[in-house]
Amino acid sequence: MLKLTLKLLLITLLTLPLFSKEHTETTASSIKRVAIALELLETMHMKHNYEGMIKRVTQMQIQQNPQLIIIRPTISSFFTKYMGWNALKNDIAKTYASNYTTKELEEIKAFYLTKVGQKSIHLMPQLASQGAKIGQQKLMLHMSELQTMIEKALKEHHTSK
Repeated sequence: MLKLTLKLLLITLLTLPLFSKEHTETTASSIKRVAIALELLETMHMKHNYEGMIKRVTQMQIQQNPQLIIIRPTISSFFTKYMGWNALKNDIAKTYASNYTTKELEEIKAFYLTKVGQKSIHLMPQLASQGAKIGQQKLMLHMSELQTMIEKALKEHHTSK
């Protein structure tokens, strides 16, 4: 029994450096991917986009509740604290790094450094807004159909009980 325990201990000690080296390489690779992801996000002007988003969210809150205008700085401060670029950039970079390889991140960054890439970055908010409006218009055109479907499904659900 003692010999078996010694053999297991010896095997563990001999293989430990292999696991540590692998872990270190994985960690180093992960850190590199996050760093490249941060560069990509900078290339995409994400800080500017998030600052604009905070302005829009603050404005939406005030539009929904006009008396909040007197505390606009407080609302803006809150959203900046929890949804601002500095609050989210590392988590967003980690998300990019976990979904793309180093090579893919570099390719995406290279694209966004081109003239067309920069145009795409500039147009993204506008295109997203237009896409949301198109979706909303389509939904409004068929709202009565949705209401009918909901009423029918609820009625069927209640009668099946």
